[in-house]
Order: sequence, then structure tokens, then C-alpha cells
Amino acid sequence: TTDIMGKQKRNKSKRGSKQNSNKTALSASSATSSANEEKGASTIVSKIRHGDPRVRHAALVALSSTLFHSSSLSAAALQKERQQKQNHVRVSAKTNKPVVDASDETLLRALSERILDVDIPCATAATGCLSNYVSFYCIGDAEESSPEVEVASEVMVPILFQRIQRSLDKITSLGSQIESSIASKVGETANAALAAGAAGSSAIDKMFAFNTEQWILVSLSLNTLAGLIENFPSAVERVSAASLSTLCAVLPLVEKSFQLTKNGMEESNSDCILDASSNASRAIHSLLDDNIAIITSLQPIPLTHIVTELTKTITNAKMPHMTRLHASGALVSLRKVLVLDEELKSARGREYDAVVAAVQTCTDGTVIDLLSNLFESGDKNHDPKQLVLRMIELSNKCQSMKQDEMMESQIMSEVNARKEPARMIARRQKELKESKKTKAENEDMKEAMMVEDKDGVKKAEETESQLDDVKDELDGVVKSWRELIGSYKLALELVANLCSGREDQDDDIEDVMYPDDDEHMWDSDDEAKLVSAANAAGTCSMEMTCSPSERVTFSSMSSKHLLARIISFFRSWVEFVSMLKDDVPALVAEDVDELLSTCALCLGNMVACDLSSLNEPSLKKVIMVGGQEKPVTDGLDMFWWELIAAMSSDVSDGPKAHVTSVMLALLRHQPKARTIVNSAVLDLLLALITQQYNAEGGANNVQMKCNAISMIGLLCSEPHPSEVNARVCSALLERLRSPLSSTSDDNDADSEKARQSLVIMHEILDVLMDMYGGDDSHDDVFGQQDILGHFQRCLPGFKRRVKKTVANSTREELDTWNETALNCSRFIKYKKG
Repeated sequence: TTDIMGKQKRNKSKRGSKQNSNKTALSASSATSSANEEKGASTIVSKIRHGDPRVRHAALVALSSTLFHSSSLSAAALQKERQQKQNHVRVSAKTNKPVVDASDETLLRALSERILDVDIPCATAATGCLSNYVSFYCIGDAEESSPEVEVASEVMVPILFQRIQRSLDKITSLGSQIESSIASKVGETANAALAAGAAGSSAIDKMFAFNTEQWILVSLSLNTLAGLIENFPSAVERVSAASLSTLCAVLPLVEKSFQLTKNGMEESNSDCILDASSNASRAIHSLLDDNIAIITSLQPIPLTHIVTELTKTITNAKMPHMTRLHASGALVSLRKVLVLDEELKSARGREYDAVVAAVQTCTDGTVIDLLSNLFESGDKNHDPKQLVLRMIELSNKCQSMKQDEMMESQIMSEVNARKEPARMIARRQKELKESKKTKAENEDMKEAMMVEDKDGVKKAEETESQLDDVKDELDGVVKSWRELIGSYKLALELVANLCSGREDQDDDIEDVMYPDDDEHMWDSDDEAKLVSAANAAGTCSMEMTCSPSERVTFSSMSSKHLLARIISFFRSWVEFVSMLKDDVPALVAEDVDELLSTCALCLGNMVACDLSSLNEPSLKKVIMVGGQEKPVTDGLDMFWWELIAAMSSDVSDGPKAHVTSVMLALLRHQPKARTIVNSAVLDLLLALITQQYNAEGGANNVQMKCNAISMIGLLCSEPHPSEVNARVCSALLERLRSPLSSTSDDNDADSEKARQSLVIMHEILDVLMDMYGGDDSHDDVFGQQDILGHFQRCLPGFKRRVKKTVANSTREELDTWNETALNCSRFIKYKKG
């Protein structure tokens, strides 16, 4: 099983983002470029540190819309990624480079200082710049000794905590003042209220405005802090147990402030408060994730307080989904250390028993209830289909308005060009003063032209305003879509982690592997050990090794029908894109693919847990498969045929690749599922293997084929007739001869195609060695199909492809393929006798 909540790291770059053309210099040499960069950074920093807050604010706002704008930082991150793929080769001096880099140490320090600016707009602008930097610049894989890492961990983290604490104190103070003002206003008599007039309301409005400013600043600070924690291990080391308490203090204050805005009829200002709650719970979740040091440093009383606040947040239906899910993630992280770690449990004192029991109880009850309800009912505020259709409609409208604006601009330019001679004539006539009559006519003509110009400008401004409104609405729809998908992905990750176990089971397969020695002969005993170890690893369920606490959690999942709800959720999203029957935006297609990938991994972990719901009566009695009703009995039966129904629907290779991943996990971890496979399903799997490679599907098509090949290998590990063995062998050899097309691929067009062919060949060779490596392994089919000859002819080409793909393959892939080539050589020697 797989735990997918590990922290992501990102790569370092010394490249910045693109700026406006007037801020881009063409370097004549590296020395000149360095000098220009230092000069540019110095100029910006001096303005950021200026004594006049108006100058500081102007400089910070300019930075937020240029160098630290999300689009500029994303472009810089892409440029950095390309540079890394080129083995960190320095860019030529002829390449345009920004005058100042977003990762400049001095600039980052100056921005960090301004987080504590007494002028709140300045502090907000600076924090916004750093929030974008952390979110879009992808800085997490920087070397631990680099200046940007030092600034992030040594400077930003402590300053952000100071900012958060100051703002929380101010919000608390403002809250008391607002409560007092509202209470006194309610208690006033009618005459006193009239006498107070607008002055009292104005004072309350100002306090609400100040309160909103502080919450916006807190939200940005928390978002920046969460990004730093997720990307920099050294930043995590700067956070103490006391700092964790500061983050937890945000959650109850959110509830109080949110209620205060409703009482004060300022609900329009509540969005920033709810955003702060999401960012606070995310920061807590990121901080506790796999952080044994900080969890074990917590004393019983503060630990109990943290668990209590997290539990209240999870059960608070007024909180956003992301807030409650991140709080659940934080609790699951605590459970992993406090409940599942046997060594820590034995070393811990009895004073922790109550809080440990509270963590387990909340997980099995509150957290699983939240997850189950989410997958059953979905997000009631947003319909994904309607969001996408609205996104498409607004996008098309925006494009149409842009085209109309361009066409209108072109027409106006032509009109103005025709007017120009009239202006020149009028000007000359005025200068010559030929006659009062001529002068009067010209003045009338100029006035008419000015009115026409003003009308054109006014119309252009109205069009631009309408376009901005459409863009704003489109941005809102995209944000809602991203939040919806993000909440589903996070929920699936939580379920996957609950099913991932303690990860203390070592894989014993390596103990029977061979040394790197071509002279070692392959024999049937060694093959038997490999097959036995592989089968044991695949069929050993977590139920046999899990702790009593995990059994209780799995039982709770089964009682809430979580597996059945997630498989139904999975199938609905498999068919989502094809159901729209429209040109789906790339953003939607990518998000759906990521969601399906996460869901497939989650389901793979769940079937490995051997949940009791797999053996209990099915919630459904029949499932529609290819237009026909398929009766189902238990949960395993329902699970399998839901997957087959998804494969039978009209969907692309992308969703099918994820479906086959789940099918493979089910066959691997639930051997009973192999008995459900009938001849129709076998035909389906063989068709997936032999069908022509689809270049549009790319990696998804390759993954789908590999999953089908692996499933065939698992099915052939069970007793089966020679006729079936011959069919399977024929299909595998057909694909082995031409991994990516209907013709020979010996001369691959590029290294990526060679890499994909290697992936398929590796799977086929492994399956064939498993099928025919034992003593009783259909020797008649082995001889009839000339499998030994295929291995002898295939192996040289396989080795050539490995060498060809060194540049665009990972070290792990290369090691796996080299091992496969070595095993093939041994297999050939063994079969030749």
C-alpha cells in the first residue's frame, strides 16, 4: 500500500520570471548581467525600505503585478524546469534575463521585513508577493545551504509567526470593540439612536473594515507559512510546539469573528475569514504530517487542547470543506504517531492515554463520517457539470468579446486615419484666418469629431468594463472548480492514508534476488522462490498484520459503506469528461485526470486492507454492464463489475488507465477476485494488449496496456487450460514484436517512444518468465510458440533501447530494466539447458 501525503520537494533555480520589456536587459556578458541584476535589486529594495509608506506601497504593488505576479512566477518556474532538464547548463549571455530575479536573497529579505510593516496595506502587499512566490515559483528542491532556503527558514518563518500573532491580538481587540458597539447600539432608545445618527454606524463600519484588513493579512500569512512548511524541511525545524498552538488559536477565533460579521450584517467580509480558516488548518496539517519530532514533544495538556480544537473544527458544518478536511488530515497525522507507533506507545506515560483514545475515537467516528458523507452527497454548493459548462460559456464569451474589441479597434483606427486630413486642413485654415465663415465651419467640424471620439472612447471603456466583469466571473467559476476538485483529492488522500498502515513491513523479495553476475544460472528453485515471494507480497492482506486500532478503523469504514461510495464516485468521474460532449478546457481535463489517479491509488489501498464490506452483501443487486444487467452478490462482486462497467463505457484511454490500475490492485490483493473473471473479461484484457498503440493517449495508453499485461500474469498464476495459455501467449508475443505499433519499432522515432516501448516490453518479459519459469508451466505451448527464440531475438533490441533512453529515464527505471535484461539472459541459459 502507498502513503501519499509525503511532503513535496521542488528544485532550486537562480532564474527569475519575465518582466515587462522595459525591465528586461540583454546581457552582453555574465559580469554585465550580474551588475545589472544587483543594480536592479538595489533600486527595488531601496523603495521597499523607503521611509514614506506611500513609496513602499507603490513599489510593493508594482512588484505584485510584475515580478511576483502568479503568471510571471509560473513562467519563471517553467523556465527553471527546462533548465534543470538540460542538466543545469547555464543560459547563454544572449538570452534575455530579468534585471532582477524573484529569488534574489536581498529582495526576499526586504519583502520579509515588510510583513511586519506598521502600515497594513504595505504588509498585505509584501505578504501577497511572498505568498505567490511560495505558491507558484516551485522553490522546494533548493539546496539546503542556498541563500533562498536560509531566508525561507531563518527569516520568513519567524516573521510570519510574529505577524500572525500580532494580527490575532488586533482582531481580538477589534472584536471586543465591535461587540461593545453593537450591544450599546441595540440598547439605545429610539431617540438616542436618531441622535447618534450615522456617526455610530460609521464607527462600526470602520472597525469592520480594519477587522477585514487584518483577516486578509492573516490569511496570506498562513498561506505563505503553509507553503514554506510543505517545501522546506529546514522551515519545519523552525516551528516549535508553542508556534503550533498559535496556529490552533486561529480556528476558534475564526468561528467568533464569522459570527460577529453576521451579527453586524457584514457577511460580505466573511470570505477572507473562511479563507484564513482553510489556510490555518492546512498549515497545521502540513506541520504535523510525518513530523514525529514535534508530535512527541507535545505535552498532554497542549496536545489535548489541539485535539479538541481539531475535533470542533471537523464537526463544524459552517466551516469550508477544505478547513474540515485539513483538520481531519492533522488528526490522522497525530493518529499515525500516537496510536499506531508501537514503540512510542510503550515508551509513553499513562497521562497520554486519554488524548490518544480521543484521537482514535474522533478518527473512527467524526473523520470517517465526514468522508463518507462527502462521497455520498458531494458538494451541495457546486455541481461539477454546471461549473464546467459555465466555464466553457464564459470562456467563449470572453474570446468573442476580445475579437469584437480587436475588430472595433481596427475600425476606429481606420476612421481616425480618414479624419486626420480634416484636422490638418482645419488647423491650417485656422492659422491662415482666411475668413470667419471658414473658421466657424472648421470649429463645428472639430467639435463633431471630438464628440465622435469621446463616444468611441466611452464605448471602448464600456466594452472593457464588460470584459473585466466576464473575466472576474470566469475567475470565480475556476476558483470554485479548483476548490471542489481540491477537496475531493484531499478526502481521497485521507482515506488512502488511513488504509496505508504503519509501513513497517519489509519486502522480502530482495532477499531472493541474484547478485549482478551473468554467470549465475537461473534454475527452477530460484524461480519458485521469486514467484512465491511475489505472490506472498501480493496476497498478504493487511488484515493479517494490522493492529487492533486499525481493525476498528476498517470496521468503521465498512459500516459507513465507504468503499462502495468511493467506487461509485470513481465511476462517475471516469465518465465525466465523455458525458459533457463538448470541448473540455485543458484545465478541467488535467484536474479530472489527477482526481482519477488519486482515487485509483485510494481504492488500491482500500482493497489491500481486506475490508469486511468486500465479503458482506452488496448494496446493489444488479449492475449495468454494456447495456445488460449483471447480478451481484457481495461487495467484492459489486466492486469488480463496477470496474468492468466503467471499462465498457465510451471513455478515452486516460480514464481506462486508472480503471485498469484499480482492477490490477483488486486481483493482486484479493485472489478470490480472480475466480470472477470470465471469458468475456479475458477477451477484453487481450484486446487491450493487442490493440494498436494510440499516440494521442500517450503515457495513458502505455499504462493501460501494462496494467492489462500484469493482470494476465496474475490470472495465469492460477491453474488454467492449455488453450487459454496459448491465446494469452500469442497476444503477448504479438505485442512484444511491436510494442508501440502494428509494425516493427526497431528504429524508434525518438527516445520517449523508445522509453514507452521499454515499459511495455519489460512487463511482457516479466510475465512470460513467470508463466514459463517453473517445472510444470505448459511446456508444449512454450515450444509451439517459440518463446525461447523470441527472447533471443528480443533481448539485444531491449538492451539497445535501455541505452537510448538514459537521458529521459529515471535511475529507478534504468535499474529495473537492466535487472530485467539480466534475468532474461539467465532465463535463456536455463531454458537452453
